[in-house]
Amino acid sequence: MNILVVGASGFIGGIVARLFKSRGYSVVGTYLHDSNAAEELRRMDICDRLQTLKIVQEVSPEIIIHAAGMTNVDLCEVERDRCFNVNVLGTKHVVDAAKTLGARLVFFSTDYIFDGAAGPYHEHDPPNPINFYGRCKLEAENRIRKGIHDYLIARLTVVYGWERQGKNFVMRLIANLRKGEKMKVPVDQIGTPTYANNIAEAILDLVQKRQTGIFNIAGPRLMDRYSFAKLAAETFGLPKELLIPTTTADIGQTAARPLNAGMKINKLRSVSCVRMLPPTEGLRLMRDSKEGLV
Repeated sequence: MNILVVGASGFIGGIVARLFKSRGYSVVGTYLHDSNAAEELRRMDICDRLQTLKIVQEVSPEIIIHAAGMTNVDLCEVERDRCFNVNVLGTKHVVDAAKTLGARLVFFSTDYIFDGAAGPYHEHDPPNPINFYGRCKLEAENRIRKGIHDYLIARLTVVYGWERQGKNFVMRLIANLRKGEKMKVPVDQIGTPTYANNIAEAILDLVQKRQTGIFNIAGPRLMDRYSFAKLAAETFGLPKELLIPTTTADIGQTAARPLNAGMKINKLRSVSCVRMLPPTEGLRLMRDSKEGLV
């Protein structure tokens, strides 16, 4: 089975591509700006409709896993045109390309489509995004649902794990604490931290079982960001006293954050044999993984 992973040079896309390839799938991945992208990856700009259609037709995948996007929430709030072009119009181009082949589409969304007033959330809870990134991801979901029948939307939250770019919360925490730098962490942002490798396993299982629709893929434990940070520091043997508890308002982030957020995974548990790991286990696996030595 041919699989195209759009954004395979990125965090989730790279992990998913490697897992599917290790299970015997024929995987082609794409990148955009990454100068360190592997030679076997193909450059593709999802904002370029014609290029996207051309490459998808050349690869002729049965499944397209769309992991590309603009994910810096604060930057999305400032550069709204760019955010919309990448996360909405780019996704529409991938949808159109999938439709021409009758390919199944897997798309990664976020719990930021919710307002954080009454989390954790089920898949059927009404969305109400409070920042521009969340609004664009919700619009992308809507365009997928209207444009194609064979789709799987995976909503993710507080994803952690090794990534070359070092952008996720735990990697930034490790970098700061290793340098002896203090780090302000909000006590009022509540979510369900999710180990990235665990996400890839769940996606593989859902794809193999031909599941469609919307699935929350998240860790099973609800916790605030400061408690999660302390656990990460303890797991990696780093000085947790450098972590400074604060409120989201005091941090002054550009984009509003859903505070009482996180997601429920009852639906995933009802169909998948993959056990989603609590942060205690996920962080230990991350710590002991050889990926951290690269």
